[in-house]
Amino acid sequence: MAELTIRGIRKADYDYLVTVLDRWWGGPSGQRIDPIFFYELGSDALIACEEERVVGFLLGFTRHDQGYIHLVGIEPGARRRGVGKQLYERFIERCEDAGVRKLKAIAAFGNEGSKLFHEALGFESREEPDYAGPGRKRLVFTKTL
Repeated sequence: MAELTIRGIRKADYDYLVTVLDRWWGGPSGQRIDPIFFYELGSDALIACEEERVVGFLLGFTRHDQGYIHLVGIEPGARRRGVGKQLYERFIERCEDAGVRKLKAIAAFGNEGSKLFHEALGFESREEPDYAGPGRKRLVFTKTL
């Protein structure tokens, strides 16, 4: 296993991710990497690389005293190796350095893997009915720093 490097996102990373996301997630995901997460909010976005090969990403941002993790993806061959955990840890470090006191992330209701992952990292989880509109509940994860 190659050494993992985590750094800020670059335009070439964004361009690559928009071409592989559906493949990483096994088909049309319905999720898109909106350009706002590169152009306007990219200063907080992170890329995980092994020998210059992108194997994961975390799109998040900070606003006032809250950090928000919007979308995380790990290349299928790099899963279950701690890439996601390391991305979260680096994002949390950046948040703490910026004076952020609370973190938040959202997942589709029923995503048990995401629930277990966030809870293992110290997030509290709750179901939020109608979070994404009528009848569209979500899991909301929060963590105090």
